[in-house]
Amino acid sequence: MKDELLIEKFLVIFVRNKKKNIIMKKNILILVTLLLSLSTLQAQLLWKVTGNGLKHPSYLFGTHRLIPIQFLDSVPGLFKAFNECNVVVGELALNNIDVAARIQKAAIMPNQTKIKDLLNDDEYKLVDSELKSVLKLGLKNLSIMNPSVIRTMYELEIYKRLTGYTDNKQSDSYFQLVAEEKGKKVVGLETVDQQIEILYGNGSLERQADILVETIQHKDIILSKMIQLAKLYKAGKLDELVELSKGQNNVSNMTEQEYSKLVDNRNMEWLKKLPVNMKESSSFIVTDALHLGGKNGLVKQLQKAGFKVKAVE
Repeated sequence: MKDELLIEKFLVIFVRNKKKNIIMKKNILILVTLLLSLSTLQAQLLWKVTGNGLKHPSYLFGTHRLIPIQFLDSVPGLFKAFNECNVVVGELALNNIDVAARIQKAAIMPNQTKIKDLLNDDEYKLVDSELKSVLKLGLKNLSIMNPSVIRTMYELEIYKRLTGYTDNKQSDSYFQLVAEEKGKKVVGLETVDQQIEILYGNGSLERQADILVETIQHKDIILSKMIQLAKLYKAGKLDELVELSKGQNNVSNMTEQEYSKLVDNRNMEWLKKLPVNMKESSSFIVTDALHLGGKNGLVKQLQKAGFKVKAVE
């Protein structure tokens, strides 16, 4: 609404000054600049990579797990960019038949550890009661599941209840499925073992159990942050998305070391592979949006390496 009022204001100025050629030209420039800035609000999610010896352009696209697939239709130039590329590059190639089975198996805690071993009596009662209320499953049903898995299930369900979000498809898997249908090659930046380490190896089981308890104790704050992250993503504000994701040093937020392991360190490893991928073939690179923004993000790091990386308008 605010943007529409701004445009209307400039249009009024334009009409009033239609007899004054110099002022009219100035207002046209202002209006065009404004319209361009509004039309590219989401362009920061899609980036074109050229230069530095590339024969064909490649593209970077940032995803977010809590955004419906329908949102993709609103990103300017997205499907055109996808169709231009011969290869789809994701964090993990999902066409391996045992990927899901191995990740599910890894979600079970090792050495016969159970959730009751990680929580005191009060914490156990709190978590058990809340899970029964939200998931209709208690800790008895989830006793051998990794605490981070339980937390993810819980966060997703409370988000669904508040926002009405129902989409179970994610953008990265969507593009890989379409790629296979179109006969495009799919490449993963990480192996299944690396993904498992990232999903379940970032912090001890005790640390992950603490985060689960803290999440339930402060679910309103957690939910508010999830909604904020979704809004920042839709607006294409990648740097702000990164800053909010780093948290406020609460136990329920990532420490600097945990964030580096989840995002920055992986970026550095991917930057060893992406130039090779892009030089071999035009690549449509799909990662979580956190990997694109910030000083250690793929956008700035590829620019630092000599590539031209520009937002698609």
